[in-house]
Amino acid sequence: MRNGLHLIFLLAVAALWGCEEKHDVAALDKFSKKQLTIWNDHLSEVIIKDIFTPPVASRIYAYPNIAAYEALVPGNTAYKSLAGQLNELTPVPQPDTSEEIYYPVSSVIAFSTVGKKLVLVEANMQKYEDEYLEEIQKIGIREEVLKNSIAYGRQVGEHILAWSKADHYKETRALTRHFISKSIDVWQPTAPDYMPAVEPHWNKMRPFVIDSAAAFRYDNPMAFDSTATSALYKEAMEVYNTVNNIDEEKLLIARFWDDNPNVSYTKGHVTYFKQKLTPPGHWMSIANLAIRRSNLNMMEAAETYVFVTTAIADGFISCWDSKFKYNSIRPDTYIDRYIDENWEPILQTPPFPEFPSGHSVISAAAAAVLTHKFGDSFTYVDSTQMAIGLPPRQFNSFNEAAYEVGESRVYGGIHFRPACLKGAEQGKAIGELVYDRLKTRKTDHTAAL
Repeated sequence: MRNGLHLIFLLAVAALWGCEEKHDVAALDKFSKKQLTIWNDHLSEVIIKDIFTPPVASRIYAYPNIAAYEALVPGNTAYKSLAGQLNELTPVPQPDTSEEIYYPVSSVIAFSTVGKKLVLVEANMQKYEDEYLEEIQKIGIREEVLKNSIAYGRQVGEHILAWSKADHYKETRALTRHFISKSIDVWQPTAPDYMPAVEPHWNKMRPFVIDSAAAFRYDNPMAFDSTATSALYKEAMEVYNTVNNIDEEKLLIARFWDDNPNVSYTKGHVTYFKQKLTPPGHWMSIANLAIRRSNLNMMEAAETYVFVTTAIADGFISCWDSKFKYNSIRPDTYIDRYIDENWEPILQTPPFPEFPSGHSVISAAAAAVLTHKFGDSFTYVDSTQMAIGLPPRQFNSFNEAAYEVGESRVYGGIHFRPACLKGAEQGKAIGELVYDRLKTRKTDHTAAL
């Protein structure tokens, strides 16, 4: 009889155990650790499909990553909110302390909530969210915790979206196109597509960290002059001779850092386009690599993305202010008029004025914050462009990569050297300011890393 009662008791316990929800915190933490790098990869894929311009892409990377960071902060007491630090960001809603929340889920949901509204086709992001929630339920999370976590993530995401709507992006969609002057000393649309200028009003965007679009405006050191003894003519001759005598290594460097999101190709009477990563997308790939290799936890990864994305976004706002103030002529136009009318650059010239080099600005900005995070001798292999058939390149530091970006623009025939050098100075200054001004830790983040 005693044995029979014992068996009944064990069966009852087993039944109760079977009804209890699976909640595997260790497995959830392991799964969550890599989620922000995965989600930034997802976002890059969608940006490529939607063919966003580089400045717009920088905005799309920044807001979801800020949302992801803010949704994690309540669960990480060593960190602090960016409210009051990022321009016009008001305090983010705080979680209900009576509810159990798994903040990594909130972070992903906040990222997805914002990302879905910034891309063209919301469904392209929604499918990633659906797959994520299905996977995390398979791992095991209590239903009530999942519900609370999703709700808080949505709340943070909606707050960041409301903030984003006041950055003047919508207003710039309705402004007039850039006026194309017939003056010989200014930018003109270039072959093969002769596209109008991209984002001529981007300097009207609200910056994330810097005080204004003009705060880091650098003077163009080269006045227009078509005479053979002028500084501009000599710079044009460097570009001309470099392209005409390019070797295999320089050609590879030019193509590796091209990062033109929509290159046109013409065969006979047919023109088609190929989509690639933007410059900010390339640096997000590098950030992903550094985060993975350094084995950062989710909070550290979110912190890194905040620095990288805001530095890049402010780099574009600052650079575009200078571009359209000086409205500088491109090498393609200058060389065609004054040196060789049959000359062509190796890369397609981007559709906006020349000075300063945008890729140089944002690369130096990204390199500055990444150097602070990972050190000035972080050796890595960049395999980003294997997706388009180019071999990986090894770099001894982020700054070395940023320097090569500037060289690539001369090798490709799309920039004069001063635009790259001054652009790098501008970008580095912005990156340094972003890193110094944003305080992500309750103790000094420079000492904590």
